[in-house]
Amino acid sequence: MLNLFKTTRCQNCYTERLMRDCPRKNKKICWHCCNELRCDGKCPTSCAYAPREVENSPFPSFKADSQSENSDVIKLFIDLWSGRPHPGLDNLAPRKLAADDPQRLLEWLSGFQFPSTFPLEYLMQKLALPHQNIPPLIDPESVVSEYLDCLISLEWNELRQYTINTGKLPDLAERYAELLSSITTLKKVDSYSILNAGLGENGGSAIVYVELNHKTDWTFVLTFKDNNWLIRQNIAGSPQHYFAQNQIYTQIAEALGKADDAKSWELLEAALKIYPDSADLYYYRALYWQLVKQPDKATVDFFNAVALDNGWHEPYFHLGAIYLAKKDFAQAEMWLQELVALHPDDPNALNNLAAAYAGQNKLTEAGQLWQDLVHRFPGFELARQNLERLNK
Repeated sequence: MLNLFKTTRCQNCYTERLMRDCPRKNKKICWHCCNELRCDGKCPTSCAYAPREVENSPFPSFKADSQSENSDVIKLFIDLWSGRPHPGLDNLAPRKLAADDPQRLLEWLSGFQFPSTFPLEYLMQKLALPHQNIPPLIDPESVVSEYLDCLISLEWNELRQYTINTGKLPDLAERYAELLSSITTLKKVDSYSILNAGLGENGGSAIVYVELNHKTDWTFVLTFKDNNWLIRQNIAGSPQHYFAQNQIYTQIAEALGKADDAKSWELLEAALKIYPDSADLYYYRALYWQLVKQPDKATVDFFNAVALDNGWHEPYFHLGAIYLAKKDFAQAEMWLQELVALHPDDPNALNNLAAAYAGQNKLTEAGQLWQDLVHRFPGFELARQNLERLNK
């Protein structure tokens, strides 16, 4: 039976992913088991994960690989700390003092500064002290947790609210749900554990590394936008795959540039297994469909790219051009208006939008737009020619 346990499992609980060596147990254990041990403060100081005293604070610091781990261990510490005699409180246990003289305990606690990540509301509740509700910290891990909770509940239409996508065009939200629900691994999620998380150097991006169903590596890439953390990408693997993707994209772009359709397809198929919701890959696949003369499939994949990244202008431009070529000017106008909203100073986008107006006999709108283009971009000959042709 022991052979059934994977070597990646914690040697203490046999459930979670092993993360570190434990000198107390002489085993490789997960962070959950580590927290349950180290919260008592009895770990040897030689261990990097042993608690460290903090000057002018009643609470130690704990090394942690994620905010989830940090919050968990501090709460476990609070559970023990609240019932232990404390020298700063005349050797009274905080829980006892909270019952007998809550104001004194509140005044004592108010003399310390707590980091924003400290579970202060949990402390107040544990001690039954009066307090104002403290909004939960919105961090990358909490966003990922809510996203994964929706996945477990199969609430596909609720996922998009946690992402970078806010486009109002019809069907974008529905297509996002369709694309995510087609990812086999995500359809089977019933549990998850956060393994690691970290911020980018500029603080505007984050990576959250999780294990799905106690067996599958999965990584989320997030962006800080509009004072919130938003999911930008799912990766079927570890964070190393995030750092490898630019090279893969370059290889695909080079194969497409050489019109090597066989190599392009091979690279695309392999990459989509690792980066299943990459707007870049759907965009490259659309270019592949154009290369092999399958324009309808190209149109679908340009649309998929937009659905996965509403703020990326390239797929909009291609969709506008496709519908202009088809003389479906209403569709062209829709996509080009979105493009212009994203990039109001793009002369090519504005020129194509004017062409979509002209194709629908909206000559006044087309003329005004071309005239404005000629004024703003005197060297843009195509707009000048279109305006002259319109005025003949």
